[in-house]
Amino acid sequence: MSGAQGSILSVPIKLRANDIVRHVLNIDSRFRDSRNVSSNSDFYFSLLSPVRNVLRARITSIELPNSFYFFTSKRQNVSLFLTIVVSGQSLVREIVIADGNYTVAGPDGDSIIEVLNKEFAKLLPLFTLTVSFSVINGSFIFTGSGPFHIDTTLGGKDRLTDYGLGYYLGFSRGQHVASNASGKYEVVSDFCANFSGENYIFLYVNDYYCVRQTIREYDATYDTSRSNPEEFNAMAKIILTSPKNYMAYDDYSNKHIKEVVFPSPVDISRLRVKLLDAYGEVLDICSTFSFSMEVIEVKNLSLYNTIRDSIALEYL
Repeated sequence: MSGAQGSILSVPIKLRANDIVRHVLNIDSRFRDSRNVSSNSDFYFSLLSPVRNVLRARITSIELPNSFYFFTSKRQNVSLFLTIVVSGQSLVREIVIADGNYTVAGPDGDSIIEVLNKEFAKLLPLFTLTVSFSVINGSFIFTGSGPFHIDTTLGGKDRLTDYGLGYYLGFSRGQHVASNASGKYEVVSDFCANFSGENYIFLYVNDYYCVRQTIREYDATYDTSRSNPEEFNAMAKIILTSPKNYMAYDDYSNKHIKEVVFPSPVDISRLRVKLLDAYGEVLDICSTFSFSMEVIEVKNLSLYNTIRDSIALEYL
């Protein structure tokens, strides 16, 4: 969709109706290029005809189902390693949950407590282990029939945070040895559990960016003075205000800038689109999503610099 828009820009000259044209491009992952070798969160999208001499591009709406899985094997946050002591012998067991989204507690079979207790039941008759949750302090309590410990350094990411299932259960990075009180062995998570999922994600479009995300990774000693900062760019930061399994809409009403003004005219014929998490890793989403991008085409190139500078000044 396009049309002449002589009044959309505040410039110190009189524009003619055909000096600029505004196009609204709807990008829907259902209609992406090469569906058989791409995904809903990492694809190319080709236009049938290019838009030439583009001055500005901005995201005007995003429609994203907030149903993608927060716990996945790809993100390495679905396993928990236990060392249990049976007849004086230490045995390491990996507890794995299925990819998906979980609540902390609930009667419908989707709570992490129910899922973990079902997995722990598979340890029988070697060992009895159960888990419960304290609503008062947000802690998980693991109770075993004998000595055991939880190791959050195994099977996850090499990070200080978001390193695996243990992190979201509220266990700091390391080994947590069960205390013995009156024959009951117990481990309590040492900070608040978090099952809310992603608070925000990023939309990457070509090399157009107005958002910079800085992340810091650490070496094996987890010494915060030895951080290895990295940075990646995106065109938009999407705030996920809706809960899981609801549609997240962003119609520019939150005033979060999602636009770029090009220093020289660019032609747009193909878009590289990715949805990224806070670490710059491509998300696996289990449904399609779409967004609208408004682009301004300058027909009168002799006015390009004047119009561009006026737009830039408008946002200072």
